[in-house]
Amino acid sequence: MGEGGRGLVTYLPLAIFVGIMALRMMRMKKARPLRLPLLWIMPVIVVLAVSLALAGMPPSGLGWLCLATGVIVGGAIGAQRARLMHLHIDGEGDKARVMMRQSPLAILLIVAVFLARRLLLPSGFQGGVQAGHPVGNALLMMDATLGFALGMIVALRLVLWLRARDMVANHVFDA
Repeated sequence: MGEGGRGLVTYLPLAIFVGIMALRMMRMKKARPLRLPLLWIMPVIVVLAVSLALAGMPPSGLGWLCLATGVIVGGAIGAQRARLMHLHIDGEGDKARVMMRQSPLAILLIVAVFLARRLLLPSGFQGGVQAGHPVGNALLMMDATLGFALGMIVALRLVLWLRARDMVANHVFDA
């Protein structure tokens, strides 16, 4: 296929990302209930998925380092994103519930991570099974991405749960 045919394939992920971010920005204004008893479900699903991926293709020594780095970076970004979300308690007594609203900064953080990955990784990532070999780089990138997703989801949900738990405890004593 010539260069003209690659244009659509090249920009399709970007178009999908922009569409998803536009939907999130529109829905951001409305607060939604934060269901505290269900916050643990997504981290468990992600831990199981990452565990299955690692069991199917165990990383090398450098792969484990990429995975750990991804967990640390993802955890830091997930925790920061959770801190940027707006939480408040709506209602009184038995009808009280924790409400969550996305912050524009939390959305911008996702956009910044996407742009950084898009701009920095294709040319700046080296290493692998054989230095510079595309397959080795792809495996290391997969390990780092798995760690990033794991760290971000677990930290996001944990920080949201801790913040909401403190709000509920303070709300009960204030009432």
